Amino acid sequence: MQSPDYIADDFCQPQFSHPPIQVQEDRGAPLLNCAGLAIIRQLLERLGVASVLNSAVRVLQRCKWYTESDHIITMIYNMLSGGSKLSDINRLREDGGLRRLLGTERIPHATTVGDFLARFAGKREHREERDEKAAKVARSELREALAKVQERAFGLLGRKRRKVATIDCDSSIHEVYGEKKEGADYSYDKRWSYSALYVTLAETGDVLELGLREGSRYTSTGTTAVLPGVIERVGKYFGKLRMRGDSGFYDQEIVRICDARGVEFFIVAEQRENLMKVVQRIRESEWKAFEGKQLQNDGQSRRRRRKRANVKRKVKLHRNPKTTFKGKPEMAAMRFRPSTWKKAYRYVLKRTPIIDRDDRQLYLDNGMRKYKYWIVVTNSKRSNTAVLRIAQGRGNQENLIKDLKQGLGLEHVPTGFLGANQAYFMIAALAWNVKTWMLNLLNLGDGAVLRCKRFLYLWMWQAAVVAKTGRDRVVLKLPAGEYYRRFSTALARVAAL
Repeated sequence: MQSPDYIADDFCQPQFSHPPIQVQEDRGAPLLNCAGLAIIRQLLERLGVASVLNSAVRVLQRCKWYTESDHIITMIYNMLSGGSKLSDINRLREDGGLRRLLGTERIPHATTVGDFLARFAGKREHREERDEKAAKVARSELREALAKVQERAFGLLGRKRRKVATIDCDSSIHEVYGEKKEGADYSYDKRWSYSALYVTLAETGDVLELGLREGSRYTSTGTTAVLPGVIERVGKYFGKLRMRGDSGFYDQEIVRICDARGVEFFIVAEQRENLMKVVQRIRESEWKAFEGKQLQNDGQSRRRRRKRANVKRKVKLHRNPKTTFKGKPEMAAMRFRPSTWKKAYRYVLKRTPIIDRDDRQLYLDNGMRKYKYWIVVTNSKRSNTAVLRIAQGRGNQENLIKDLKQGLGLEHVPTGFLGANQAYFMIAALAWNVKTWMLNLLNLGDGAVLRCKRFLYLWMWQAAVVAKTGRDRVVLKLPAGEYYRRFSTALARVAAL
């Protein structure tokens, strides 16, 4: 039934006429379905990725058709064109436009790439024996090569982007479903999975370290081994260094590493019994209001927007009248030394009262008020508010990890060997960093903010005709419009690096 307000307009006609479709084979110049890979190719050449990989990584006994860099860069192209599995590489093999763009007649098959990854687990094709020592050396070489490429990218970054470097640490569960996955185990939440350590750079979105571990490993396992190297590598190119982590990284050795190297750390403390006893002794007069960020209006008086009704709160109370809510937070600070630590540090606390539907604070049976605490240990001399704000900023790393897992297909662990999967995750970190370098170094966007799916839509997924001139120069023919202008600008900036 049409609305009574509906007015028919004879001039308004459907714009989509849906003409019949006929499919024919194109025998002319090949089409490239991801034209943005041309920018990726130019950037990889500018950073010398292939030469670094071939000189540092040695896993092939002889290079009959492909070098180490051919396999690794093929995986990078696969991930940055939207592929989520190794089998998606076969689609690149059928792309005549990509082969012409790369100047090659062949691209490694997915099974060939899988055999290449298996070498990082010490396994050779058609052989049962494994060389664990050689595989460990190969993974170490790959890690060092990727760090060298990253340092080259840091050296090209503008000075304004290198004033502060905030190193974020976290771990994530990668659930698997195969029963023969080497190293898989039950995680803390009883999932059959691997555990991955993520060390990222908040200002640029770079992945500094991505280590795949057995599924039963604790959150911070391996952090003390990689953190000194990460701090040294980042400290060469950035000014002030910070380190942030959740309660899983509340560890004396991690704190000592940061403190000894002059790195500001902001780590969420575990609320153990000895710490909470001291917290309970803080006087009420020491708790101050923790103000939220105030919007800047440049001194102009503006009309206040009328607040919309809180629908979620209303539904909650309707379902459960005894539902509790959070009140206005307060903050305080103190010095404290855990019993096993050698030094006392500053602890900044935030407590949030638990209130009822009438905004009245609740009490426990012993007469004490009910609070939810959040405690940050730090060596910073900043104000309490600044410490809490900086520590809260680590929440964006959760989004980065989620985007990396979904955007590059890391929700799928490709092989049955732990060492091979570790190498695959390191290569995925390189692919992710290439994306961030393209945005940051070429001033095309913010690599720490732009999500992977949006990146693919804006830059990668564009069809182009790939032609050749008499001098074997590759010519990309793009349709006129906004993408053509952005694409040309990006290529010009790569050449100017």
